[in-house]
Amino acid sequence: MKIIQYYLLICLLLLQLIFLPVIIQSETLPHALPQNMTWKGSKSNQKNEFIKVVETRKEWHELWTRAFDQPVPDMNFEKYVVACVFLGHSADWLYSISFGQPFLRDNVLVIPFSCAEIILELSGPFKASGQYHMKVFAKKKNVKMVLEESVQSSRGKK
Repeated sequence: MKIIQYYLLICLLLLQLIFLPVIIQSETLPHALPQNMTWKGSKSNQKNEFIKVVETRKEWHELWTRAFDQPVPDMNFEKYVVACVFLGHSADWLYSISFGQPFLRDNVLVIPFSCAEIILELSGPFKASGQYHMKVFAKKKNVKMVLEESVQSSRGKK
């Protein structure tokens, strides 16, 4: 009987040694970082152009409720902001919206964005319906944050 208990104890210790690194690693791995969060698509209920850095929970809730028929994602606005580019329903074409690397200019953190035309073969007239791209960035205390369309952007340059 003692031999069986001895073998069971050894098996338990071996199992702990095998699974302990997995448990420790899963508890120490960083969770999905908010600054990697993005939302983009070609359809939203945001009818007017909206290009802005959203910095408050109230404004985030209002925008999300206005633009989508879904629950509002939680966001920590003490640490993060959301750069939002909505082209509205009057956009003249379908664009790929992208953000560049933020840079500091005159104590203002500029988040560049650009819109590149997407080439499509259409069988009828084009009708945009609220294209958007939103991305989370780390908040910089005591620094104004703005969005700025880059000169390489092809929106409205026909």
